[in-house]
Amino acid sequence: MPCYLTYHAYGTWLPNRKQGYVKRGRGILPTSDHMHRLYSTAMKEDVVAFDERSQRQAIETLLSSQTLQQFELHFVATEATHIHSLLAWRGDRESKKLRSLIKTSLSKAFNVAFHRRSWFAEGGSRKQVRDREHYDYLVNVYLPKHSGWKWSRARGLFKEGCSTTLSRRARPSG
Repeated sequence: MPCYLTYHAYGTWLPNRKQGYVKRGRGILPTSDHMHRLYSTAMKEDVVAFDERSQRQAIETLLSSQTLQQFELHFVATEATHIHSLLAWRGDRESKKLRSLIKTSLSKAFNVAFHRRSWFAEGGSRKQVRDREHYDYLVNVYLPKHSGWKWSRARGLFKEGCSTTLSRRARPSG
């Protein structure tokens, strides 16, 4: 069964987001200016925003990592703030382990293509696709509406969709 793994850009999902923010082990919490100040003060680097070059680099890296890391890519969707990958693999390897391997590959590729820095927030999301209906929704509705570059087995590389906005602090890093 495929999983869909999400990698958040460093510093983009801070507590000042109107949708709230995620705290590991506690889930989604409401917006907090106080926590935003604490998080911002603790940041060691500027916020990352995935521009078109880094979005395409992410897709290229995911495609080229399939054989070595033994997974099959179904779809990639990007935004300035995150990267979604929908993929499948055989065997009993945990999604957490594969997510970590892929995140390392993405970071190394970005460090070579652009410059060395922290590209991603800690952790990330990993959700198993529940059934064929969920898979079809992801591939036909949810992932295609992302505003950045996308890749799918059916269409290859493409770009179309809605737009998102970044906080004032976010700026292109690629």
